[in-house]
Amino acid sequence: MAWRRKAGRKRKPAGDRPPRNWRLRGAAAAVCAVLGYIGVTSSFANVAVRADAATAHRLAPANGAITAAYAGQLFAGQPDSDDTSQAARLAREALLHDATAVEALTVLGFQAQLRGESEASDRYFALGTRLSRRELRPQLWAIEEAVGRGDIAGALRRYDVALRTSAEAQNILFPILANALPEPKVRRELLRVMAGRPVWGEAFVAYAAAAGRDPVATAQFFREGHAIPLPVADAQRATLVNTLFNAGNFAAAWSQYAALRQGSSRNGSRDPEFSLATDARTPFDWNLSGSAALSAAILRTESGGVLDFSVPPSVNGAVVSQVQMLPAGTYRLQGRSAGVEQSERSRPYWLLSCYGGQELGRVPMTNSAQQQGAFTGNFAVPGGCPVQTLSLVVRATDDINGVSGQVLEARLVPQGQAR
Repeated sequence: MAWRRKAGRKRKPAGDRPPRNWRLRGAAAAVCAVLGYIGVTSSFANVAVRADAATAHRLAPANGAITAAYAGQLFAGQPDSDDTSQAARLAREALLHDATAVEALTVLGFQAQLRGESEASDRYFALGTRLSRRELRPQLWAIEEAVGRGDIAGALRRYDVALRTSAEAQNILFPILANALPEPKVRRELLRVMAGRPVWGEAFVAYAAAAGRDPVATAQFFREGHAIPLPVADAQRATLVNTLFNAGNFAAAWSQYAALRQGSSRNGSRDPEFSLATDARTPFDWNLSGSAALSAAILRTESGGVLDFSVPPSVNGAVVSQVQMLPAGTYRLQGRSAGVEQSERSRPYWLLSCYGGQELGRVPMTNSAQQQGAFTGNFAVPGGCPVQTLSLVVRATDDINGVSGQVLEARLVPQGQAR
């Protein structure tokens, strides 16, 4: 009977009362949903913070780094020394959420600085530099603090840290560093840093060569750095030669050129067979005319190179030139050509003149069919003319084919050394 009652008892369908493990699963799902929402909003906040820190803060109000970024954005828009301002309040709130929020320390440090509270400002910035090397503004404070103490070595160590860790640092620090090169102590300490081959070293050398305020000081820096050796590429040294030359510092420009082109002499022209293959040219190298009407090119050959030129009938002008720094004296130009066939009054000629001034003489080229294309002539360089320009000038012609040909060699040497 008992068995029958037991057998006849009906169980409540499972669907009518949720088992305990189902309730646990439901609670877990709710927790996951909340965590998922927090994770998504936090992700969106991290994306939004760069463009709109206010929106990012609304999405993740408990994120210390985002709150600090919002405080920084507010302070940058309206710098204010008031320690009750919204920027100050947000900065302190950020530190409560995240004690390592360096940007919050930066805001509080600048506010203290604006109030003239240097000790408090120093504490905020010093803590910021200890917490993070990647935050640029505390590093800038550390540089300024070292300079204020006269600690050039310490300031340059801070430069090194900032330039290694911040993509923005080069735009801010390179101009300051390049403009400090006239100071011998700065150059000496900077070379000690550069001896460690910092990742920014080559970039700074390129900047100093092209944009330094004092190219003479940059040239001195390059000379003093020879023993390291300083990583100065040919293109950078050529840039410095051009900068010095354009500034009228001809002697310094030549000194740098002599380091660039080993074996160069001031007593004559260079690259007589047009064999120099480089895009990093200076005024002391052969330079082609920039005029579209004067077609000229330096072409490579098995034996070196040639100057090839072709000019329309009615056009005249210099097709190639090279700056000289010849001491006063007599010099002989000698060379060879190919393909030059013109009447005497239309033949190209070589011109030597004081740089930007008086003409010193002309040496006409012979037709290439004569004397195997050889040409020769003399120039006299007077005192008071320390810089000269040697140019090949093409004259207008009645020939319908214009003027064309090649120069195989052009060599200017002191009279006593002529062959």
